[in-house]
Amino acid sequence: MPDGRAALEAEIKSLFKAYGNEFARRPAVAATFYAEPCITARAGVVRLHTSHAELAALFVELAKQYRDRGYTHTDYVSFDWQSFGANGGLATLRWAYKDPQERALWHSTYAYNLYKRDGAWKILMQTMHDA
Repeated sequence: MPDGRAALEAEIKSLFKAYGNEFARRPAVAATFYAEPCITARAGVVRLHTSHAELAALFVELAKQYRDRGYTHTDYVSFDWQSFGANGGLATLRWAYKDPQERALWHSTYAYNLYKRDGAWKILMQTMHDA
């Protein structure tokens, strides 16, 4: 039987696998992995998103831009989890944005502050590691 940390990490990895799949297939649905409200910080811009609909609009636009560059899906190539106890933590993932032939077109690293509420993990804040 896996220890508590290993089980929690497996749960968080599964969450991000599902999140990456949804972003590729249905970017608006990926917004539901976030809390309402939530914060995104990327490319020097910090945004407060008060609703899933607001965040979904951003994700749909980003997915369009990514597809214009040949993107079809993502896989994370590194994962780190720092627990804040039973209900919180910080996940840092390096994502590979891939084309249909599984070639990595580019990579980006994000940190996600998560909190478990009502039995579900939600992203409170997403921070892109700007170059």
